[in-house]
Amino acid sequence: MMALALLLMLVLIPVGVVEPKKIKYAALSPSYYPRFVTYVLLALGIAVTVRSLLFKEVAAHSTDLRTDALRRYCWVFAILALYALSITWLGFIVTSALALMATFWLAGERRLYLTIPLALLLPVGLYFFFLKVASVPIPLGILEPWLAGV
Repeated sequence: MMALALLLMLVLIPVGVVEPKKIKYAALSPSYYPRFVTYVLLALGIAVTVRSLLFKEVAAHSTDLRTDALRRYCWVFAILALYALSITWLGFIVTSALALMATFWLAGERRLYLTIPLALLLPVGLYFFFLKVASVPIPLGILEPWLAGV
């Protein structure tokens, strides 16, 4: 995780994200959220490393991988591919809700009273944040007749 975070921080974000010369608010910078996620990833990598060094006996017993790990990784990539292919016609909210539900189910979370509200509220909240605060247009897809004037 730390290596991925450093690769993102030092190479991929500076090379792949085009920055305007002047930005009124730092939070509206195109690289702000990728850098934020990268810092969180780096912090998590450091925390996992420190934990494994401090608690070696726990780490020695927790090295067994799930037998279906490769299958789960393949499902995650399939969900992401379907997400990318369907976001333009289904829209951000519907596609994100379906992808979240699928990944919750894949991760083993079966409590519908928890997953359904999260899968609905998170995309709606992100949609309104990017629309109202960041002024970034988000594809509405099939919900456009209902959300176009919001």
